[in-house]
Amino acid sequence: MTRFGLFLVGGLGSATTLYLGFNLHAYSWIWAFLALIPLLALSENSNSLGSACGLGLLAGFSFNFVELFWITNSIAGFTNLPQVLVTIIMGLLALYMALYLVLFCGLWHYLRNLATLKSPFAGVLSVLAMAATWILLEDLRSAFLGGFPWHPLGLTQIDNQFFNWLLPWGGVRLLSGLIVIGSTGLYLSADAILKKRGINALFYLFFTLGPLVGIALSTGGSTANLHRGEPTHVAATQTRVAVIQPNIPQKEKWLPENRTKIIEKMISMTRQSLQNKPDLIIWPEAALPLLLEKERALSERLQNLVKQENCSLMLGGPRYFASTPENKSDEIQKRLYNSIFLFTPDQPLQIYNKIKLVPYGEFTPLAKFFPFISKIVPGLNYSPGDTIHNFTMKELKIAPSVCFEGVFPSFTARFFGAGANILINLTNDAWFGDSPGPRQHLLNIRLRAMENRCYIIRCANTGISAIINPQGEVEQQLPLNQKGLLTSIVKLNSEATFFSRHPNLSTIAAAIIALLSLSVTFFCRHPRKERGIS
Repeated sequence: MTRFGLFLVGGLGSATTLYLGFNLHAYSWIWAFLALIPLLALSENSNSLGSACGLGLLAGFSFNFVELFWITNSIAGFTNLPQVLVTIIMGLLALYMALYLVLFCGLWHYLRNLATLKSPFAGVLSVLAMAATWILLEDLRSAFLGGFPWHPLGLTQIDNQFFNWLLPWGGVRLLSGLIVIGSTGLYLSADAILKKRGINALFYLFFTLGPLVGIALSTGGSTANLHRGEPTHVAATQTRVAVIQPNIPQKEKWLPENRTKIIEKMISMTRQSLQNKPDLIIWPEAALPLLLEKERALSERLQNLVKQENCSLMLGGPRYFASTPENKSDEIQKRLYNSIFLFTPDQPLQIYNKIKLVPYGEFTPLAKFFPFISKIVPGLNYSPGDTIHNFTMKELKIAPSVCFEGVFPSFTARFFGAGANILINLTNDAWFGDSPGPRQHLLNIRLRAMENRCYIIRCANTGISAIINPQGEVEQQLPLNQKGLLTSIVKLNSEATFFSRHPNLSTIAAAIIALLSLSVTFFCRHPRKERGIS
């Protein structure tokens, strides 16, 4: 096989293996440990830094273009752009997502061509540096341009009982780092064996794969270990919730002639759910096609409903806010929020304004510097909220979450660090259509239940609404694109996990490890001749 052919096979092979790792089945988690090996081998042996980066670009672009292609449904529905232009925008997104793998492959090539294979100690330092770098790159992706933390590598281990018990201790970032350690350790060990360097192979096995085997053996693969890291004091308090999934198509929701019909549909389904005597009834994100605070009659109707039935109602909707300027010469500050409202029988209305907005959907990054972006992707101009706070309702301390806020690990943990004992996520995945998008969204948010050892109530307009227990298991769910109700009794945890209290510890540790390991590796570097694949 030619060098170029090997380049293509390796890049596409890694992309395919990553795809298999994220599309869960009984043993799909194994693929994640194998997916990086072709990239590691070919990047190290590339004869230039550019070639190694190109390999990462090929693998990253191929994986993200296929795995995230469902986003074209959202782009097409939101912009009405021609399909060709929609596909080009999707390609640009895949290209951006691939840049993180480009940096990873480039750094690996650089390190391995500084630290000679004759120095296994430097090899282990390279492993630590790459694991820490991967964690930092995932955090960068969660922050840059508003953040898109979809599909962290550790997600592939969500059903792997040998490692997922670590989630309440270090979060998904810790699992991502362990996968990189395992992959690089496997590669270096196999490479040393092929080159008949048995001592080196044993060194790599002991210091990279050894700790992972120890972690796995300590659990025995038992489901009982899923409770490891769970708060030791579990409150006996429980509450009954009802989830409303109205299944209103996105194209119909905001038509003026449908307004009254939608309001009555939501109230009718709410009255139907009252047969089960819930403490809390939940409607999805943007449940009503209106500005609720401007509709006094409707607000009073909802407030009277919760008082009469002695229950609470939580719903999502847009919120318009105009601040009064201190000086008459100043302009009135007008803001539009994507908000959650909580009506209770005996408390004032509680409101949470969404903080993590969807880039190019709810706001347009870089539009100030590149105005033409707003013309191509005319997203709504929402303002971000600025306060993390929990809703209170009797014993409940609710972490409110809108749409993809639930896929941010450290952000979500801050609510639990502030005392939350349940997470309620309202979303409108109608934008995704009948695609893998809603299923991937549900999969990503399951991690938050395991990290914070809490129940998650997920209410989605068109699905997939779900009840997720503290072990990340979906106890109940409503099918996609079907109208329905869910009722469940959920228990409330009374103590935050270690990760909930220290959500940024993995990132801080990764930064320290990267700094120290890279410093030592550079200090001990041994230049060697360029070789390999062009």
